[in-house]
Amino acid sequence: MTRRTVGLISIVLVLVVGFGALITVPAVRADTTAPVSAADKAATDAKLAALKTLGQQIRDAAKAVREQVKAAKAAGKDLTAFRADIATALKGGRHMHRDVDRMRKPQLTEAERTRMKAIKAHALELRKQLKALIDAKASQDQIDALKAQLRDVITEREALVKAFRARARAQFLSRLDNLIADATRELTFLKGLLTRLANN
Repeated sequence: MTRRTVGLISIVLVLVVGFGALITVPAVRADTTAPVSAADKAATDAKLAALKTLGQQIRDAAKAVREQVKAAKAAGKDLTAFRADIATALKGGRHMHRDVDRMRKPQLTEAERTRMKAIKAHALELRKQLKALIDAKASQDQIDALKAQLRDVITEREALVKAFRARARAQFLSRLDNLIADATRELTFLKGLLTRLANN
């Protein structure tokens, strides 16, 4: 019980910290942070609070099960029929750690990474050309035309970053929902085990 309890509590703490990682683009980083609306933040906070509450309930249920097992053993009761379920409870929460690790490190797809690098290289080349034109005192029309190209490249980069962040946030919320569902099932399992132990 101790491992699964500590595991779920750790998940809650990691999620609170890990959510901040979603506004930074890994591998090829962005210069700005993604805006999050008040409604989105409230929805996320509500889900994190729900998971935290489930963690507390699971901790309490796990403690009660441990006490029931200890009392049953002291009374000489046969717990053979519960051995598999107790073992399952001890292993609970391990798969959630893997989900949290993935949630904390949203990654660009290979295609996005390749495109981002190409955009970065193109923007750098355009900046060099723009500097050369300015140094050479080229006509304003030439300079403006190159600036327009640079703006287009920057706009494309920002669109790619925005798309990545939107996908990362959607994945985060979806996986958070999955964690809540998993935690709910685990709590139901613990309560059922507790009832069966009490009636043994």
